[in-house]
Amino acid sequence: MRDISLSQCHRTTTRLLVVAAVTVLVAGCMQDDSSSSERLKRAHLQNLTSETALNAQIMSDRAREQRCDRDPTRSEC
Repeated sequence: MRDISLSQCHRTTTRLLVVAAVTVLVAGCMQDDSSSSERLKRAHLQNLTSETALNAQIMSDRAREQRCDRDPTRSEC
């Protein structure tokens, strides 16, 4: 009788350890997904910022070119 209860205890303990290990792994995966999602959002915002700066530079260059076309004697020309 005692051997049966030790065997059942061993199986129960093993199952609990497996469940705990799976829980830790799943929690780690979920954390990595949110972390990679945050990295993706941050990269997207950085890309948007760079694109906005590039567009501003292009607009500034075009505006300078137009001013120089109108008045070639300007100091910036």
